[in-house]
Amino acid sequence: MIIIIILIVLAVSYIGFIVVPAVLLYRFAFGRKPCSVPLNEFGTLEGTRYAPFSETLIPADKFVHSQPFEEISVTARDGVLLRGRYLGQNSPRTMIFVHGYAGAPISNFCAQAERFYSLGWNLLFITERAHGESGGKRLGLGVLEQYDLLNWIDLEAQKSSVEDIVVYGSSMGSTAVAYASDKITCPKVRTLVVDCGFVSPYRQLACDGRTRKLPTVLLLPVMRLVAWLDIHEDIHRTAGQSLKNTHIPVLFIHGEADRTVPIAQGRENYEACGSEKEFIAVAGADHILAYVTGGEEVQRKTEEFISKHMKGKLS
Repeated sequence: MIIIIILIVLAVSYIGFIVVPAVLLYRFAFGRKPCSVPLNEFGTLEGTRYAPFSETLIPADKFVHSQPFEEISVTARDGVLLRGRYLGQNSPRTMIFVHGYAGAPISNFCAQAERFYSLGWNLLFITERAHGESGGKRLGLGVLEQYDLLNWIDLEAQKSSVEDIVVYGSSMGSTAVAYASDKITCPKVRTLVVDCGFVSPYRQLACDGRTRKLPTVLLLPVMRLVAWLDIHEDIHRTAGQSLKNTHIPVLFIHGEADRTVPIAQGRENYEACGSEKEFIAVAGADHILAYVTGGEEVQRKTEEFISKHMKGKLS
């Protein structure tokens, strides 16, 4: 009898102190997120990690937002309606931007977008599922978004005038790109850019949990099970398992001072990649700021890598 009582107490304790918090944490992490406020609407970036680059980022963000966008959409394989904004220039080259967790689709890439727009590229900014105006009750930290990305690529590839497509992801968006890397069959996709991506949702949640001093060893197995039951994906599966099978050249960019996604995760993805690849490590760069922190050198290296694999010249 005493053993039964002990077992019941342990079971109730486990459910109350581990299962319930894990489910709540899962619902928060994978629940709908508003997109961040565009940088140009802050007024000032003082006190933020963007402050040292405000003279670059705010004008770039204002410029890109001021352009004549076309509102477009695709329907995901599970019926979710996804929204995007397209800035066309009747160009044979299109850059598809895939934003990060709770990110602002344009602001995440304003410096890159301004540069590639000046080089004559079409720009497609997608709003990922469970973000902003896109539908969906759950996001996938990359594991669901990989399939959505295939729909966006197919939409752009249908244009006969488009010959070169580059997919540029940031943070969670770049993890989605990495997961999709072995599923992209469109021959127009020339290069993938994986900027500060993580290895898997499981690893990133573990990293975030340690920062917040949460008992991730106990919580994450439950969250993994809940994710499997809810979104039918294994959040423990690594992006490297896809990267090792891709044939598309991949450029990896990561900040050495990234406190959100440690650069070790970026290097692990790079090592797993089986196609032609390059890794750009940027000294002093925090999360999603490697491109702007690296300045002209990173800009040049990025364009050189992309240019090597295009049908036509970059500019």
